[in-house]
Amino acid sequence: MITLILQGFSRNSWNCKNLFFCSHVRSHNNHHTMQFLHLPEALTLGINKHFAWAQIQTAMLDLDQLRALTGNNQEKALCREWLQQKEEKKLQTLHYDKRHIEWLGGRICAKQAARHYLLAGGGQGNLGNMPGRAALHASNILVMSGASGRPFLAHSGLPEDPPLPHISISHSRRYGVAVAASSHCGIDIQAGSDSLIRVKDRFCSREEEAILGQDLKELQESDHLTLLWAAKEAVKKGAFLERMPGFLDLALTSIETQTMVAPVSLAPRLDEKRPTAKDGRVSLAPWMDEERPTASPDSFLFTLTYQDSLEEQQQNTGHSHHHFQVVVGLHQGYGIGLCVIPAQPGGDNA
Repeated sequence: MITLILQGFSRNSWNCKNLFFCSHVRSHNNHHTMQFLHLPEALTLGINKHFAWAQIQTAMLDLDQLRALTGNNQEKALCREWLQQKEEKKLQTLHYDKRHIEWLGGRICAKQAARHYLLAGGGQGNLGNMPGRAALHASNILVMSGASGRPFLAHSGLPEDPPLPHISISHSRRYGVAVAASSHCGIDIQAGSDSLIRVKDRFCSREEEAILGQDLKELQESDHLTLLWAAKEAVKKGAFLERMPGFLDLALTSIETQTMVAPVSLAPRLDEKRPTAKDGRVSLAPWMDEERPTASPDSFLFTLTYQDSLEEQQQNTGHSHHHFQVVVGLHQGYGIGLCVIPAQPGGDNA
């Protein structure tokens, strides 16, 4: 049995080393605690604003913590709670420690996001009500990979046979992250590094470099490139095109800055109604008993375009240009990008 325990976010924790909001999943049988992290508030608010039409849930995990748990003889217990037998067999073939932890962490994040999506009523399912709610365990959710390598969910003993969300998974250094959404989606997390400057010609054109320099004057070049990389990776993961676009096939055309000002708020009185996320959108951090800061870091809306090749234009009668919007943000030296793309008629979650 798994219990979810929310950890408070207060003014005192605003300036701590790890600014990601936390929640914990604890196993009563095996006494291990899994710490999940919510996306930064500014990024969450930007996602809710620009993708208000979609149902979205995310999950984030500290891979260093996961590595500590697996090194403390807890891997078998984790596998029992989070993986099916075929997934556990796949995990055991990954002998390189970094890949082993990334793969396990990515699956755990994807299942956590999918579970929250289904419990929130995503896909018009009825799992938000009993008895389906009680039967929805992470081990009932199977994460598979399509021919393209994109992950997708498969039914495996889920009650009510609900429509399953689309998913996307990413990891970089210390963190793993996943999104579950009602339409095609892509998420990417990228650790900032000066190495991106050395290879920028592979994914950033001179026109894009000029746009970044003009619209994001307050940020360093490495930050520009980290955000651009995360945005393009998110689109590559979410876009279902005739062929997988290359980095330079996707062109940044505009940037919109989202400054999230959060007025100082004291804990609401008992008779006040606390704000909650609705319609299955990304969950906001819970309100706390102390004052909150007066402002949150910015998030940005990147618009990317892709033009079909001449061969694709001859084969298709539709538009030759595709436009994608990605909400991106910087946090603790990482760039995070998330996009949700309207599904094509007749599409499935693979």
